[in-house]
Amino acid sequence: MRFSIERGEILSRLESVASAVAQKTVKPVLSGVLFKATTEGKIELLATDLETAIKAVTTPVHIDGEGAFVVEAKVILEVIRNLPSGEIIFELQDNNLIVRVEKSKFVLPTISPDQFPEIEPTRGGIEIETSVTVLELMIDRVIFCAAKDEFMRNLNGIYWELQGGYLRLVAADGFRLALAEEKIESDVEDRFLLTLKSMKDLQSSIKTALSDDLRIIYDGAKVGFYFDGIEMIARVVDAEFPDYRKVLPKAFKTRVVANTTVLSDAIRRASIAARLGSESVKIELKGESIKLIAKSPEHGESTEELDVKKEGDDILIAFNPRFLADSIKKIDTEEVELNFVDSNSPLQMNPVDVEGYLYIIMPIRLI
Repeated sequence: MRFSIERGEILSRLESVASAVAQKTVKPVLSGVLFKATTEGKIELLATDLETAIKAVTTPVHIDGEGAFVVEAKVILEVIRNLPSGEIIFELQDNNLIVRVEKSKFVLPTISPDQFPEIEPTRGGIEIETSVTVLELMIDRVIFCAAKDEFMRNLNGIYWELQGGYLRLVAADGFRLALAEEKIESDVEDRFLLTLKSMKDLQSSIKTALSDDLRIIYDGAKVGFYFDGIEMIARVVDAEFPDYRKVLPKAFKTRVVANTTVLSDAIRRASIAARLGSESVKIELKGESIKLIAKSPEHGESTEELDVKKEGDDILIAFNPRFLADSIKKIDTEEVELNFVDSNSPLQMNPVDVEGYLYIIMPIRLI
């Protein structure tokens, strides 16, 4: 088996599939990428960690023979990234892969493709179409709120909901929640949960997409994402995501509108004192101003006061400043809206008039 391909083309496809490679595994084959020549003269690249699988198809400049091999993902990626531009020759000799371009040559050991697991595609089910750009933005707006602890199976991921002509993505970790929604041309209704690892794999893979068309198929057990010659299959999580609607406040007593950049900078400065002390920032709303107060018994305190537009009651409430900072970074409008119920209820942060996404942040008990 021998084929040649442009460096940019193979590197792009390798980067698309490599995110699915298992990071820690007792099976060496799962740390590799499967290269397979097809009868149509294409090269398939496939990687999986048994939870997520990504396949990319590419067209070589020239190909001789059929065959397959598995090569360690980290090694082949590093090799290709450091080779000069031009046409790269791949040649399988016995159990070694020869990689050549100009006067550079690498000899890499391979693993038998027979050990590589079979990946089952999605079979039937519901299908929707959206855009790579839209989905990439939706994932970015919520993924940071997902629980990082893999033992929290129902929160260590992103919840997908198809309802009322909308696609909604929701993530929560018990202290905060993020929701993003987008109108879609579909009246199907369903829901499923995908792991944080699968979502990061998808997020990484779609960054390389050159086409904006995206097809999603859900068959009840797996979700398939199809875009730009790439196919990603992710197993759904067998766990119940909490009813996020119970966390969304029904009504507010106080509404504040502030300049997003000015408030973000003030939160960042207040976080310095908070990190050294109680890990909390008090927010005091009084009149037409908002005051951020952070104290540390050993390192002093900081106070930030900003002019804002306020409707409703004065309020004193405290939050983890990191949660405030993480959320306001994702607000991409000039002004941000903060909606409060009382000192013990969650804050809702969103663009003014709510433009497709919002954040819920639980308060810290005032001391």
